Amino acid sequence: MRRVRRLLYHGFLFILILCTTGCAYNLYANRRMNQEVVRLPRNPNSVVIRGTEAVTLPGQGPNAALLVHGFVGSRIDYNDLGEILQARGLTVRLMRLPGHGTFPVDHATTTREELIRSVQEEYLALKHSHPQVALVGFSMGGALSIQTAASMPVDRMVLIAPYFGVTHRWYYILPAEFWNGMLSWMIPYVVKSNAFTCVNIEEAKEKLFSYKVISTRGAGELIRLGKETRDPAILARVTCPVLVLHSHGDQAASPSRSEEAFEMLGSKDKRFVWYERSNHHILWDYDREAAKQEIVDFLKPVWDQSTEASERNPESSNG
Repeated sequence: MRRVRRLLYHGFLFILILCTTGCAYNLYANRRMNQEVVRLPRNPNSVVIRGTEAVTLPGQGPNAALLVHGFVGSRIDYNDLGEILQARGLTVRLMRLPGHGTFPVDHATTTREELIRSVQEEYLALKHSHPQVALVGFSMGGALSIQTAASMPVDRMVLIAPYFGVTHRWYYILPAEFWNGMLSWMIPYVVKSNAFTCVNIEEAKEKLFSYKVISTRGAGELIRLGKETRDPAILARVTCPVLVLHSHGDQAASPSRSEEAFEMLGSKDKRFVWYERSNHHILWDYDREAAKQEIVDFLKPVWDQSTEASERNPESSNG
């Protein structure tokens, strides 16, 4: 009986400490979130944070590319890739995913179904006015791109550090997915420092955008999206030409999961390129130029047609 009482006492003490720590952390996270809301400049015509707005770069040719950014990120994830593709004649759409580029509370209420639907709608809108549309997805944007390509015809697809699961680090002890499920009921938001921005070039961390306070519910949606996207039945439905770029040193999106998913893609025309010097944000890291060249080469059939059409119709491209 004394042993039972002792166990109950220690259990109660543990829960009390856990709840007290959780409450203190939540106060800290809320304070940081309020500071971010005040600090970040916003578009005067909306609540969207400046630099994260969706933009369309008009090209001179008939074809287009849709670029889908990553988890709590923005079009900045792509560095200058949009301008590079535009210079080759493509109309480039750098979209803004729902719940991104506004407030962390918006992200907390955005579902994976809404994210998938937004990419599908953007792709169809481009396809309505462009005969060929390439789909490019970074990180979570890669998973969303796969979901899109599995549900409708896509002309060509590039996946940059695609997310299928979290890279395990030794100090997690247990998988990150486990910790999110275990603690999200008590801790709705976590603070993200620059140390967790996965790019090896230190100066790039200041240029990239990410929410500094992240919804654990939103992270849970990401985890479920990754699990659903690596389903062999989903992957088998992707039949368009695919290029996958990933780094062995990616500390965010699991490289091994990416390789496994690649093998299950239904595409007959597919290519996987590994990088050794970069982290997750390949387009901002040491292998960025090589990665951009791979993308340009892979999309050459699309922008070649755009260039040819532009040369055949110089007046229409100018006016």
